[in-house]
Amino acid sequence: MGSLWTYGIGVTHFLQGLGSWLQVPMEIFTFFGNEIFYMLVMPILYWCLDATLGLRIGLILVLSGNLNSTAKLLFKSPRPYWIDRQVIAYSSEHSFGFPSGHAMNATSVWGLLAASLKKKIAPMAAILAIFLIGISRIYLGVHFLSDVLAGWLLGSLLLLLYIRSEKPITAWVQRLSFSRFVIYISLIAIAMIALNAMIVQLNLNWQIPPQWVEISAITDPSGEIDPMSLDGTITNAAIFFGLSTGAMWTKRHGGFDTRGILIKKIARFVVGLTGVLLFWAGLDTLFPAGADFLGYTLRFIRYALTGLWISAGAPLIFKKLDLVENK
Repeated sequence: MGSLWTYGIGVTHFLQGLGSWLQVPMEIFTFFGNEIFYMLVMPILYWCLDATLGLRIGLILVLSGNLNSTAKLLFKSPRPYWIDRQVIAYSSEHSFGFPSGHAMNATSVWGLLAASLKKKIAPMAAILAIFLIGISRIYLGVHFLSDVLAGWLLGSLLLLLYIRSEKPITAWVQRLSFSRFVIYISLIAIAMIALNAMIVQLNLNWQIPPQWVEISAITDPSGEIDPMSLDGTITNAAIFFGLSTGAMWTKRHGGFDTRGILIKKIARFVVGLTGVLLFWAGLDTLFPAGADFLGYTLRFIRYALTGLWISAGAPLIFKKLDLVENK
């Protein structure tokens, strides 16, 4: 992939050569593909607009994220600022670069959103968002052009597979008892973690090339390289478990109606967001982090509780506070 990296660095140099004035708009574009954006903003779909669409968006996001983590571990590709001293690291990442997670997630998430909305402008808006998010990753120095192109391709394939398989899988799930559903979801979450953990174990003898560490220390002195971390895998598996289980529990207990006056929808978002911050950010300060069994277990608990809160805990509180329509 050396020639691809050489060409990709040329593209990065060209974009960065357009001027540092682009840094702020590119950081804004890349924010729309960040975990913080998805965690804090996307739940508004589930709580205030369309619970079914919110769940679908959440599920394709975590599936895309997990597949991306697997691909990164398999390809073990560097970031541009790891191998070229002339690349400015406007942002930094500790994981491998290929394929781009931002590009892949944006394609699957914004693509599904556009396909679900019956608006003529939706496809064009989604394409623009996907393009700008991808370009921002190149400008910021964290991805080669090939990383972004691969992310767009894999995201598109996942989107097509998701749309084609969604109805039959949903019909099958609806026939399951809640307990059996939880068992299956647990097994899928375990399989997500086990697959990537196995890849890491098979690469225990792999060493980060010294030049990657040396160059990245120059281009990004505040960052670090930890590409074999399972943090992303644990996060996606945990949210998948919590979000799916909570949504099924909510459905089996009367469902959740997003209709209501504007002031109640705003109140839902404020209450719901408070809970997200307590579980996601609050527990992050309390739980010790670490790349060991305890650290990963606590990380799973934190993100699983966040997913459960989004799909079940918050809607239950909304009902208690009379913030939803009576069904």
